[in-house]
Amino acid sequence: MKYLRSVRGRMLCIAFVPGGALVLVALVIAFFLVQQADRTRDAGVETANAADRTARAVVALRTQRSEAMSVPGRRSAAYANFTRRIDTAIDGLRDYARHAPDAESAYQQMTAVELLSAAEGMYRSDSLALAGLDDVTRPSFAEAVAGYRTGLARIAPQLTDSGRTAYESLTRSADWTTLTAAEDALAAGRPLPVPESTWRSAAYTVSQQLGFLYTQQNQYAVQLTLDEGRRTLTGALAASAALLLGAALLLVVVRRLVARVPVPVVPIMVPTMRAAIPRPRHAASRRPRAPEPWPMKAVLDDLRRR
Repeated sequence: MKYLRSVRGRMLCIAFVPGGALVLVALVIAFFLVQQADRTRDAGVETANAADRTARAVVALRTQRSEAMSVPGRRSAAYANFTRRIDTAIDGLRDYARHAPDAESAYQQMTAVELLSAAEGMYRSDSLALAGLDDVTRPSFAEAVAGYRTGLARIAPQLTDSGRTAYESLTRSADWTTLTAAEDALAAGRPLPVPESTWRSAAYTVSQQLGFLYTQQNQYAVQLTLDEGRRTLTGALAASAALLLGAALLLVVVRRLVARVPVPVVPIMVPTMRAAIPRPRHAASRRPRAPEPWPMKAVLDDLRRR
């Protein structure tokens, strides 16, 4: 059997092995990065769905709370019951924000959740005021008013530029001034400084603006998560393409360099049958021979002549 051993072939094999390994690494990296991008995108979609479910649940619970608090004698119990259920729903959304795929998305989602919680504080105080304040519910009303105002002031610097602009426009509006004046009077037990219809109109406008702020912030946070997923996917594809291109260029360059090396192909004959191998001369064993008779005969003849 004949085998051809080529130096060029060996050089190509040496180049193809790391090139193939580089291609394999590129495929593995692309697989994991694509998986990460899919998880990020799924997290954004799930957060958006959770925010929508939570907002719908909070709105429904607010309506039920207002209806339950309209029954005399059950105001405190209804307020405590539905407020606790709303807090539980908001806490569930807060858990989604904590498990965001990156720090920036988590920060923006948490800001949206805190904004929803502050808006809920405004609705709490409004529901207490509509049900009628007494010595039992007035402290809860004052606490709710102070809580949502403090929460909004704390969250405002964390909003986006458009969010801060909308918040500043809200706090400088006539409706905000009317609402705060009415709330201060109710908390102190004084008569309303404005007609009730004006107060209710201002409360409705402020609640709508707070809802708009939450929706805007939540959409921004969700979009940020989705954009992060797209960036991760784009980076995965770009990195994989770069690695594959590098491997291809490496193989092409090595192939061209090897083609320029003047190394002939040397055939090597490998015997297929077992042949006798000649032994070196010095290794050949010599048998002892008998002495030749002619030297002795010559000596005897010489002695006789003497």
